[in-house]
Amino acid sequence: MLVPGMSVKITQIEGWKLKAEADGFTVISGRSDLESPSAGMSPGKLMAASLGLCTGMHLVSYMQKNNIEHDGFEITINNKSERNPSRCVEYTTSIKINAKLSPETIEGLLEEAGKCYVGNTIKSAPSINIELQSD
Repeated sequence: MLVPGMSVKITQIEGWKLKAEADGFTVISGRSDLESPSAGMSPGKLMAASLGLCTGMHLVSYMQKNNIEHDGFEITINNKSERNPSRCVEYTTSIKINAKLSPETIEGLLEEAGKCYVGNTIKSAPSINIELQSD
């Protein structure tokens, strides 16, 4: 069943520098020109960050629901890419949790980490429709 999704607005600031806006939040990516320093994460790194952030939120939810004591965690997303066409072909998510965990808890955390919206979206290869409007 399809449900209404989200909307993100992208506008050009200057040159290659773009702004994404949604729900009152703003993310800047790119640079004014190829010689300028970057003003934020690249779109590819933002995609990896989205996967890691989503995974992290699921970990927090699972640990709170199951009263798992921990002293924080760290998630690292690594990827492998190919060209022609340029794309990511593999993500590896590494999770380090500062806690003593039983094998059952580890299994539950790994299962929960695999339920994130971003990961499910990437795994299912959604349709991408492109429309062009011009004045």
